[in-house]
Amino acid sequence: MKAVVTLRPSESKRLIAKAVADMDAVQKAWDRAYMLIADGTTNAFIKQELVDDRSIGAGGSTIGLSTAGLLCVNIPKNRKSYANVFYKGKPVEGRSFAEALADHHSETVVIKGANAIDPDGNIGIITTGFDGGTIPRVIGPITSKGITFITPVGLEKLVPSVPQAAKAFNGAQNIDITMGAAGGMFVLTNTIVITEIEAAKQLFDIEGTLVAAGGIGGNEGAVTMVFEGNEENIKGFVEFLEKEVKGEPAIKGIKGECKTCRYQDCRYSGLDESEQPEWMKL
Repeated sequence: MKAVVTLRPSESKRLIAKAVADMDAVQKAWDRAYMLIADGTTNAFIKQELVDDRSIGAGGSTIGLSTAGLLCVNIPKNRKSYANVFYKGKPVEGRSFAEALADHHSETVVIKGANAIDPDGNIGIITTGFDGGTIPRVIGPITSKGITFITPVGLEKLVPSVPQAAKAFNGAQNIDITMGAAGGMFVLTNTIVITEIEAAKQLFDIEGTLVAAGGIGGNEGAVTMVFEGNEENIKGFVEFLEKEVKGEPAIKGIKGECKTCRYQDCRYSGLDESEQPEWMKL
């Protein structure tokens, strides 16, 4: 049996979050070890699922973001991220990723989102913080110890080639004009990638194919997929989407303050709100 499904970005995040929370590795880490969940909108959904608390906001759970027509960076006062380090299902305040990773548990899991994915399964993570952000703090222990590393990412972020994207980005000092925050990109090839396709496989043992993307009237960024499987699983999946996923509200973007922005190479850095272009205010 086949089903055609279109998911808006927030709906994709909810589906992916439910699938990640359902993974055996995640359940074991939640019960017995550390769970390190980086900031990010999809990761905020994962935290909601794990702690059963929908009040955890996604818009304030990210630092770098794409909103208001450009790449931007959330300012500290608007960041309302939930805990990032959990031990045996409980949030651990004041413990860094490095400290948690040094306290070795074979079932520890690290979850970090991405800004790009390509057909080969490479993921790209944009770095605009001038220190590389989360990845430099975790990649050494992850790769040397073999820690489970999960990357939830929606297919709206599909690009032809992540390595080519990274070469084009190539760091802020190599960009001459930028409408927004400039930076570079990490390329990672050794993560467990969970898109909508893997999420459906995880939850309902069905196969999916991306067939179209985009739309209007709120479907900008939406992805359309064909799913195939036995009748019971396909019908169960569609009913699950209707009950648990469809209608997920869009995430409100929180743009940084241009007037005090530290990314001085951005064309709009230092501008008062009255001086900013109208399209940025939409």
